[in-house]
Amino acid sequence: MRNIVVVVAVAAMLAVAGCGGGGDTSQPAPAPEQPGAQAPAPSAGGTKVEVEMSEFKFEMEPIQIAPGKVTFEIENVGTVEHSFIIEEFGVKTEQIRPGQKVTVTADAKAGSYTAICDVAGHKEAGMTLQLTVK
Repeated sequence: MRNIVVVVAVAAMLAVAGCGGGGDTSQPAPAPEQPGAQAPAPSAGGTKVEVEMSEFKFEMEPIQIAPGKVTFEIENVGTVEHSFIIEEFGVKTEQIRPGQKVTVTADAKAGSYTAICDVAGHKEAGMTLQLTVK
């Protein structure tokens, strides 16, 4: 029964998202990551990570960072509300409206982490992203 509710919720969100305007909102694809690319060295203020959220994905640069202070600059470029959570960092936003930008700061320790959106059905629809700290 729970699976049916999740499927119906995702289908409803997709139907609402499909009712948007006809303007061209396409963006160029990000450049592919270089093999063996190193995590950027943190500056005196820490590492800045830009996160864009849309239906049902995160785009984040960089996805590998150095340990220490990290500031996530999060923007919802989608058409429905999303959230950004990395439990191990203590990062948990409220729902972020379309077009809204939010900044959160955390202390990142070495390891692999998963960012998720906890809006009903979004994580199950694949709205997760791996982040490596090393």
